[in-house]
Amino acid sequence: MTKEHTMTMRITRILFLCVAFAAAALPAAGKPKAQLAEAGIAREVADAGPWQPLWDGKSLAGWHEIGKGAWTIENGTIHGTHEKSVKAFGHLVTDRAFRDFAVGVRYKAVAGNSGLYFRVDQAGFSGVSGFQAEIDPHHDAGGLYETNGRAWVVKPTPEHVKTWYKPGAWNDMVVLAVGRSVTVLVNGKQSAGLVNDAGRTKGHVALQLHGGMDLDVWFQNLRIMPWTNLLPGPGMKGWKKPTGDWQMVGKAGQDPKDPKKVAVEPGAGVIFNGPKGRTRNLFTADAFGDLAAHIEFLVPKDSNSGVYFMGRYEIQVFDSFGKKGAYPGIECGGIYQRWDRSRPKGQRGFEGHSPRVNASRPPGRWQTFDVVFRAPRFDDSGKKVADARFVKVVHNGRLVHEDVELSGPTRGAAFGDEKPTGPIMLQGDHGPVAYRNIAVLPLGDEK
Repeated sequence: MTKEHTMTMRITRILFLCVAFAAAALPAAGKPKAQLAEAGIAREVADAGPWQPLWDGKSLAGWHEIGKGAWTIENGTIHGTHEKSVKAFGHLVTDRAFRDFAVGVRYKAVAGNSGLYFRVDQAGFSGVSGFQAEIDPHHDAGGLYETNGRAWVVKPTPEHVKTWYKPGAWNDMVVLAVGRSVTVLVNGKQSAGLVNDAGRTKGHVALQLHGGMDLDVWFQNLRIMPWTNLLPGPGMKGWKKPTGDWQMVGKAGQDPKDPKKVAVEPGAGVIFNGPKGRTRNLFTADAFGDLAAHIEFLVPKDSNSGVYFMGRYEIQVFDSFGKKGAYPGIECGGIYQRWDRSRPKGQRGFEGHSPRVNASRPPGRWQTFDVVFRAPRFDDSGKKVADARFVKVVHNGRLVHEDVELSGPTRGAAFGDEKPTGPIMLQGDHGPVAYRNIAVLPLGDEK
């Protein structure tokens, strides 16, 4: 064997070991990485939404203790303490479990590590398993950790933490967890965000006392803002009849035999527009005005649908992955154009709004809209005094519209007039589509 051959063999072995090590470090097949959100609607929801108390301010009614440590009530605050000599963790857990919600708390971290847990089960070595928004007097405040799961999901840098966290002072934390999207705010600034995430979608809220350390942490103004799930089941409950071929199923994806179709599995939680992929439009039984909404959808190759707020103003659902729109508003996440047949040809479509960025995922993958919508305003005589407005539209964690006014209903609307309230409409006659995790939060209606 020549020296050159020996050297080649050694290099080959080194390369093999490097490739093997790199492969071992990658996530296992079938376990999607967390997709980070750059933008969300949590700030708008926190400012405008109808908060409810999560704690009565005087007792631990509605909560229960597990593990070690001490929880006391002092002057309208919950005081948590723990000793370093005790290795076991402690948690204060809500009796109720929640699905889609915003939860908020003011806290002061004096010593030791704590956290605001959400969507947790009472299981695992520490007592709970699920998401934790990090509370710490020195490090990682506002980061997102999954206990007994993926560990750090979003770990902020020390430089970022300095921009939102106030050491030694009271801080305010808000978590918005709706469908498969999560946003964490600390003092009004986004510290973590996930979209189209594979983590838990339901569970309890809890406060943590970390084991094995001296801990001193204070909590007050615990509050919650539950959202309404529009796909509660069974079947098409909550949607106005007739519902055509729309069906509730358990899973939906792009058909491996035909990429232009949707394949489904039995169960609950997902709706699709039937085996033909074309049926009548679907309307909520309830009407809404000002609204925050979270919508998850799936379109196969070249398919098309739309979400109409108040049955009148459309956010386009379309297979736009890697494509440029033929006209403004046709793209996925676009605000579809209005239409006037009396105009000359080539000018009949107007006021379409393309998304700022093409945030589309490949066809057959689940996608997300997060929307804050403001209904048109009317005076006492019924005259419109302010247009409908999309305050914010976020597509797959990317901001695509902000403060867009609409002078009237978009093309394909169910109604040609404008009113203070109206149903949500899902377009069902343009191609195969599936929806899941549709949740809404009314923000209060005005004239």
